[in-house]
Amino acid sequence: MTFEDSLRRLEAIVAEMETDQLELGRALALFQEGVECMRLAAGELARAEAQVQRLVERADGSFELTDLGG
Repeated sequence: MTFEDSLRRLEAIVAEMETDQLELGRALALFQEGVECMRLAAGELARAEAQVQRLVERADGSFELTDLGG
């Protein structure tokens, strides 16, 4: 599931949980699914952040993707 897919699913979960006629079992299942979607999205953000942190600006103003160890 992509980051965007996770966000869309989270929005749908929130919308359903805001309804008045939601049974407790369904609410708990949605909550559990929402937590998993958040974990997936957080993982995608962490990977994107690591890639951005590997970008190093060169003297000429261009950027170079470098190894985290170097």
